[in-house]
Amino acid sequence: MPSQEAVMEKEIANVSIGARFVSDGDCGTVKYIGEVPPTTGLWLGVEWDKPDRGKHDGSHQGTRYFQCRSATSGSFLRPKKADFGIDLTKALSDRYVPDDLETGGIDTSTMYVQDEKNKVTVVEMVGASMIARKQSSFENLQEIDLRETKVCRTGSDDFLKKLPNITELNISKNLIPSWEEVSKMTRQMPKLILLNLSENRLVLPSNPVSLATAFSRLQDLVLNNMDLDWEQVMVCAPMWPQLRKLFLCYNKIAAITRVQSDLFQHLELLNLESNQITDWQQVNLLGHLPKLQSLLLAYNPLSCIAFHDVPVGQKTALFPHLHMLSISHCKVNEWDSFNELDKLQRLKDLRYKKNPILDGIQLERAEERVIAKIAGLTHMNRCQVFEDDRKGAELVYLKTFCADWLKSGGSREPAKSKPSQQFLEDHPRYEKLVQLYGAAEDSEMRNQTSALKDTLIVMKIRCPDDPSKRELTKKLPGGMEVTKLKSLLHRLYKIDVSDQKLSYISHKAGQEIELDNDLRPINYFSIETGDTLLVRW
Repeated sequence: MPSQEAVMEKEIANVSIGARFVSDGDCGTVKYIGEVPPTTGLWLGVEWDKPDRGKHDGSHQGTRYFQCRSATSGSFLRPKKADFGIDLTKALSDRYVPDDLETGGIDTSTMYVQDEKNKVTVVEMVGASMIARKQSSFENLQEIDLRETKVCRTGSDDFLKKLPNITELNISKNLIPSWEEVSKMTRQMPKLILLNLSENRLVLPSNPVSLATAFSRLQDLVLNNMDLDWEQVMVCAPMWPQLRKLFLCYNKIAAITRVQSDLFQHLELLNLESNQITDWQQVNLLGHLPKLQSLLLAYNPLSCIAFHDVPVGQKTALFPHLHMLSISHCKVNEWDSFNELDKLQRLKDLRYKKNPILDGIQLERAEERVIAKIAGLTHMNRCQVFEDDRKGAELVYLKTFCADWLKSGGSREPAKSKPSQQFLEDHPRYEKLVQLYGAAEDSEMRNQTSALKDTLIVMKIRCPDDPSKRELTKKLPGGMEVTKLKSLLHRLYKIDVSDQKLSYISHKAGQEIELDNDLRPINYFSIETGDTLLVRW
């Protein structure tokens, strides 16, 4: 009978340093194979993906056996407790080939109905066999989803040649050890355009250019939660010559270097959400990507935005084609950042929820200010900005800051208007708005000292022609223009602004009164707390 040591050695004969494994649901990487005195037998020195899953940093009783990135990510594990996974061939068969092709893998013993007299009628699954045979014929497959199936290696090349029509491959959260192993899989999929490798830990390629043919048609690549920094991404970038969309969420990207001119020439979308980027000047190093249209930076600790290549009022040469930007859940704490965003040549769609600058300011007031500061916005926080929204926001902005404008040297007489440089830097578009609409009159200027609670109107909102839409109760500022009210109703009920017809019923007189001027505040119509707003379309 072979010794225990011999059995263990046989179990790990094909295991090498760098192998990936799973144990009790947690994944890790083998960093050491050998004995750990004073114990006997073979041990695996492993580094867990979760930094707090282990007990040490790779050292034991004063001896270092391997290196870890964290002080608590290392462990020693007996080989029998590690599952090193299966090859792609087996995972495909397990997922797409049912045990019984005639029934499509369906348990026919449970396929019946029983009537009130206990009569049993067998239900036939028409087409189940045909569907099963079609799915199990790998030549017909176009999309493969093998997430979390313990795939660790390629398997039979002959088998993979049966996958000529695959366009989408999801092998996220598996046990694949390296980019070289990934390339062995994708090389047999000449039509592959989307690849999801999220939650894998891949060794960087020694010669990335040599692997480019394995990803020659790849357009969409998802690399979320892979413990990557920007330098590692740049090492891999030559492998993806045709990439259009790149997802790098939940990594450890903090510092960004300028992309070489021959890389990412076709990149249109870059998602860097939930990383560690603090400095906008790092972001600007991406500004030379020639086709970048969408940049997602939500959940990064960015506090300010600036384009220093041009002064206020001019357009930056950076990000020439960028039309969508997401900075939600960042740390933006100054309105100057929104002035800076107006320097972008083609910005149309901005997402900026949950930033410190918005704390303590009413939602409608914040939206008005952002719209007024950025001239080209057509979408904001996933809602369309209509022409009436823009006009209303810009008029409110004029009234709100008119007193500051006059105090700084502005005048209703154009020849005498000389606002200070500081005012122009704080409000770069104000002079253009004055030219467009004229300066606000004294009677229109807002009293900034009045308490908001004194102007709130509590009213019910009802859709009398559609009972399926729920009745709401809202507190609305009396100074809210009808155009802003319509935008709010669009978000609440998904009714186009241009289709809305608004009126209200006075709780005192019982009379229905039409809100017939979109630029008037709602208190102009004598609406009071207790009244009911009616929405028709």
